[in-house]
Amino acid sequence: MKKITGKLALAAVFTVALSTTIFTVNSLARTIKGTTQTYAAATTTEATTEATTEPATEGTTFASSVSGSIRGVKNKNKNTVTTTETTTEAATESTTAFDKTKYEAGIEITTINTNTYSDNPVDKNGNPLTGNALEAYNVVKNTFKDKWKAITAPEIKEEVILNDADKTVKEKSFKFINNDVFSIKRYNFNSTQEERYSETINIPGSAFEMRYVSPETKDWYMSQNPVNTEKQTLFIDTDKASIIISIPSVYTNNKFQNNTQEYNPELEEPLSIEINEDDTISITYTFPHDTNYVGEIWYLLSTEHKLADWNNINHFNVLKQELADGRRFSWDGYYFRAPSNYIPYSETMLYRQPSNYAGASMTKYGDFLAAYDLGYVFTYTCMQNQNDLGYWATGPKSGWLSEDFNIGANFYDTRFNTDFAVNLINAYKRYNNDDFLMAVCRYAEYFIDHAENNHYDTKNGGWLVEDYGYDYEHNRTHVSLNHQLAELNVLYTLYQTTREEKYKTLADKMLLAVEDTKDQWVLASNNLNYALYYMAGTNTMVDYPYLTYNDLFETQSIYKTIYGKENDVIKYLMDCKMEWMIENEVTGYRTE
Repeated sequence: MKKITGKLALAAVFTVALSTTIFTVNSLARTIKGTTQTYAAATTTEATTEATTEPATEGTTFASSVSGSIRGVKNKNKNTVTTTETTTEAATESTTAFDKTKYEAGIEITTINTNTYSDNPVDKNGNPLTGNALEAYNVVKNTFKDKWKAITAPEIKEEVILNDADKTVKEKSFKFINNDVFSIKRYNFNSTQEERYSETINIPGSAFEMRYVSPETKDWYMSQNPVNTEKQTLFIDTDKASIIISIPSVYTNNKFQNNTQEYNPELEEPLSIEINEDDTISITYTFPHDTNYVGEIWYLLSTEHKLADWNNINHFNVLKQELADGRRFSWDGYYFRAPSNYIPYSETMLYRQPSNYAGASMTKYGDFLAAYDLGYVFTYTCMQNQNDLGYWATGPKSGWLSEDFNIGANFYDTRFNTDFAVNLINAYKRYNNDDFLMAVCRYAEYFIDHAENNHYDTKNGGWLVEDYGYDYEHNRTHVSLNHQLAELNVLYTLYQTTREEKYKTLADKMLLAVEDTKDQWVLASNNLNYALYYMAGTNTMVDYPYLTYNDLFETQSIYKTIYGKENDVIKYLMDCKMEWMIENEVTGYRTE
């Protein structure tokens, strides 16, 4: 977001991963091997590269690709081009009717709270709630639940399932009310052996169909031949079961600093699959049996329902998430490839992202079992990383934040956190689990404190809130328009959910700041200024091609819902940005 370093990693662009998760099938083609089919789909995200040089200049160029859907952003210090892939948001939650009876059969739907609230609440250690935690508790306690239906609360277990001289295996499992099971296992090896360790999962059925996204072409493939596996997340259906299973990941042992882990692709092998004569399918995975490495695998299994309908394009679209190459779901959250100026760093270093873009997309758009289950698991797992202050820290140290603002490891990125807050609100609405609402309200209380202590006043009393926070002494940071809009949008949305007035009050104050600085946001080219108050030096940062427009679109939509009219300043900024986008042949912006 800010400097094109860890900044393009650091936040805004990934919001698009939530809002533009829809793809269009362009072709069906046969591949040479087996009976594999390929499904070509148009991809959709704003620039998600994590460059490590200086910010791009305002003279950013946009070069059309052959298809016309790709734009390039030149970096001012290198003649390399960062590609961006664009498309228009088209998804709605009404795409596929979701039969909740698969989860809630026999459960009476009521409008009463499913949780019991106390006048003297305590935390998990039995200590009385105080401060922001108590504020959040009271908001959740008083939130009317009639608009949501039955609660989804899978049975969750975390345990060591094997511990001997050779290995220690721990498992975390989620068992849903319809008997779908998600399991993730982590293997620590206590001895080193030449032969790889292997383990097999058997699922019922004889008819076999397998799908995956090709790591080379990024297209969907289907095969009925079990030898056609790839080192990718596999979606397997038999006549009696469905399973989604990750690649067998191999991580470096004892190299986990600042919420990072290093994967070893050269040591990772694809799954091996066999169709047995006893109407079962065997899925075998292996890891190096070596004390230097940790093995990990996860799967979602259903023996009573199909996890996805492969005749429905929305199911392909929602499940086309990056879960194998540069991003992975792991034991304690969602990991991204680390920018090269992050510390620690290696070419295969992953860092735990504060947000949860794969799970967020599933939670928002996935009205079918695979997305319903995985959306819950991913969001719940990432939610557990909320710290005592109420936010989700970015663990590694960012070189540019350190240099410009004296901000070290475990910093607070307002955009990453706010994006996850949106995910939590959607999860609360979909699953009616108050834990999700409690987490987002705790975060909102932290953000209120951050805004009060880290803002710039505008002429009519508005607040421009700084983009970053840090628990120790540091320099003041700038305010980017996309961060400011995303923050006030989530406050308005949380107000609509809880009817807590203080959220709307702060959102109004932040919107007033945008109104007060209206003319400072528009450049001569009609593009928008990326940020104000960049104290570390000359502001050479460039606004994203369409991300900020989509944030403005969301602000206008929410504002009209609350106030019954459009906001004139937001319309002005949208019109300016639209003129610039049309002039530069940018697509991908929201239209509905």
